[in-house]
Amino acid sequence: MAYDRYLAICRPLHYPTVMTQQLCSVLLSLCWVFGFLSYSVSTVQLSRLPFCGPNIIDHFVCDIDPLMALSCVPAPVTETVIYVLSSLIIMLTLLYILGSYTLLLITVFKVPSAAGRQKAFSTCGSHLTVVCLFFGALLAMYVSPTADNPAEIQKIITLFYSVVTPFLNPLIYSLRNKEMKAALKKVLKIE
Repeated sequence: MAYDRYLAICRPLHYPTVMTQQLCSVLLSLCWVFGFLSYSVSTVQLSRLPFCGPNIIDHFVCDIDPLMALSCVPAPVTETVIYVLSSLIIMLTLLYILGSYTLLLITVFKVPSAAGRQKAFSTCGSHLTVVCLFFGALLAMYVSPTADNPAEIQKIITLFYSVVTPFLNPLIYSLRNKEMKAALKKVLKIE
């Protein structure tokens, strides 16, 4: 979506010829393929560990940290591989998104009219808000050291990026709508 916004704002005349159905399919396929490939490395690493009872995962999703906790033996190499891989995936994706938005901001600041800048910012603001919520939780969960965090904290962070952010997504995107803004002000009793 960051690339889509970049094309729409920075190269609007080229948008229809660049952002084709075929390019959308390729981008979507790459996301799925890289996602499955990255987790296949973690799955292979985890499958080599010995597990001994209890076979109950103390989490509401089958995540890597709770699975590592079920292992009978310490596995620092596996932990390091999974940590580095997770960090790389998250950081590279975030850097790509931030790079797109940096180029976009440079272009927006060159727009002569304030109304044009406002429209460009409103187009990107919703996506950037969702990106910050989602990646903030991901960074806290997978990039920062969480081995010492209690399981309850990990559950809350997982709940935030897997349920709360998608739940807020339609609300955040609809705040661009004038009727939605008016209804929200009425509910919050803001003048």
